Amino acid sequence: MSENAPATPLFSYPFVSLCMVALFGFGNIAVFYGLYPYLASIGITPFWAGWILAMEPLAALVLRPVISPGLGPGNALPVMRASLVMIALALLGYAWARSLPALICLRVFHGAAFVTLVSATTALLVHFIPPSRSGQGFGLFSLTTMLPFAVMPPLMEYLLRVVPDAGHAYAWVSLMTLPALALLAPLGPHARQAQENERLSSSGRASTGLADIRSALENSGVALVLGAGLLTFLGSTLLFFFMKDFGASIGLANAGLFFTVSTGATIAVRLFGSSRFDRLDKRRTLLLAFLVLAGCYASYSLVASPLPFLLAAALFGACMGVTMPLLQSTLFHLADPSKRGLTANLMLSTMDAGYVLGPYIGGAMLGMGLSHAALFRLSALLALGAWLLIRQIGQPSRATLNPHLGRTP
Repeated sequence: MSENAPATPLFSYPFVSLCMVALFGFGNIAVFYGLYPYLASIGITPFWAGWILAMEPLAALVLRPVISPGLGPGNALPVMRASLVMIALALLGYAWARSLPALICLRVFHGAAFVTLVSATTALLVHFIPPSRSGQGFGLFSLTTMLPFAVMPPLMEYLLRVVPDAGHAYAWVSLMTLPALALLAPLGPHARQAQENERLSSSGRASTGLADIRSALENSGVALVLGAGLLTFLGSTLLFFFMKDFGASIGLANAGLFFTVSTGATIAVRLFGSSRFDRLDKRRTLLLAFLVLAGCYASYSLVASPLPFLLAAALFGACMGVTMPLLQSTLFHLADPSKRGLTANLMLSTMDAGYVLGPYIGGAMLGMGLSHAALFRLSALLALGAWLLIRQIGQPSRATLNPHLGRTP
């Protein structure tokens, strides 16, 4: 989508349908909250169960940088269709996979299918987000990726009452790919128009894989925002993966309330605040949000009772509700228009890296005898590092990061 194109509505069929595809796509991941006990019930040892759980994010971390440069509006739809079929086959496979080799292969296959679906969806979605509403667009898109984690677990618990085991429940979830495939059917003309717009706005040079990634990172602003994204995900995973034990240690009867409160705050901010994201000074808002986030992390190294614990959870969730859409929106405007799909997927790669490295770093620190407070102080330092990176971007013109200014609604 050209920066100089006339005002375009955000809630077009392509945007809404791609958000719904993401909703169904993440729904098939949100059901695996109980995979670990299921693996234990079929005789998988804790060591190998941990590796099986890690196969999906590891597949994403390895594959996304490889496949992202080759994805665009010209091939996104067939890739998404193939990925949805692969996801359906993977989900069906859980009903029969019982051996360790079968489960490892299945998780790698499932992870590869899922990362391909999300990468292709993102590569196409950026062509249907008006620059003047990028903050709202990314806020709403990220909301659709979060809702399944609130909705699917209780639905899964109901399903488990009527099927033999979790493996068969996962197989039934494969039906979610059918409405996603149906939503893609009318998108052909829109994708072809987006491909033509991209051709007209670029040099027409074919993708060259990793060379495209290097080219995108030559833009210092893009590299700084991606660095801030990596530090943000690292800090948040240190909180998420180790918060249950910490909550129990301070007397919180249900440490899962941290996730309920923080996720609820994130969803509320994105649901009710996304329409205002494009009216904000993005750089200044990010700087403020990272300072508040650093303070929130630091407060966890001091809290010793449930009430401040939950108040900090709400503040943490609200900060994440602001920072991630604004980082994505800032990246959208700083990147070359022909590389927006690639840079959006590079941001997702920083998430993959955070989910792989965060638990490893946290586990190593606790294994060295350090306390949870040390983890939270590290998260605070990482948030301050993100603040420094965003500060290094400098002060762009308001028209660059807020292109709606000066336009008629």
